Amino acid sequence: MADIEGTMVIRAWAEPAQDLRLRARLISSRPGQDQEVVETAGDADEILLAVQRWLDLLKASENPASV
Repeated sequence: MADIEGTMVIRAWAEPAQDLRLRARLISSRPGQDQEVVETAGDADEILLAVQRWLDLLKASENPASV
């Protein structure tokens, strides 16, 4: 089995003017992509969903027929 690698960088911060609401910018790449994907998230649940989506796509890269 070949190694499948990807990268995700998450920059998260709390917005003082919004009662410390959590925000994030997620930049990711995975095999088969021509360029990076940039996403934003407005709370912890959105951040977790974005990470899970990226992990699922990375795992699917192991088996190109499933993408």
